[in-house]
Amino acid sequence: MAHIPTKWAERKDKLYVTLQVSGATDVDVKFTENTISITGKGITPKASEPHGLNDKITLLKEIIPEKSSFKVLGVAIQVCAVKKEEGYWNKLVNQSSSSTANWLSVDWNLWKDEDEDDDGPAGFGDYGDLSNMMNMGGMGGMDGMGGMGGMEGMEGMDDSDDDEDEAPAQAADLQDLDAK
Repeated sequence: MAHIPTKWAERKDKLYVTLQVSGATDVDVKFTENTISITGKGITPKASEPHGLNDKITLLKEIIPEKSSFKVLGVAIQVCAVKKEEGYWNKLVNQSSSSTANWLSVDWNLWKDEDEDDDGPAGFGDYGDLSNMMNMGGMGGMDGMGGMGGMEGMEGMDDSDDDEDEAPAQAADLQDLDAK
């Protein structure tokens, strides 16, 4: 069986599995203690048209099916599986890396090292209040910049960025998945 391209990350008590399927419909994700099974329709990275999805991931260790959940987004199917026993697995499945290399990878956007604080918000780490970036020191000597004037010949140029392509949607906030 060809697997759906999948990324994963973990916390001591949860697994975050992202299946790369866009425009997914009729999605059903079933959980057992050792498996995550996915069915539905959608477009995977190697296909240009919607097709049937049927995948089963046999996990390295056990999860709690009734506490696990999934969410269908425009660009992916996200799964939050609750581990039966806390601890880090370091791999999702009990297969060699060479046999999973073409479909399974680490989701570095969601990854958190074991020694990082689990209580902090997912996503931005320790960046905190970025508004303080505007008050950065070391920018002295700019007093004479006020009289620069406008740029000649640019009066008719539209200042708006409305016609630029919007960035693709980011993955759902992990707290949304945790809420279920």
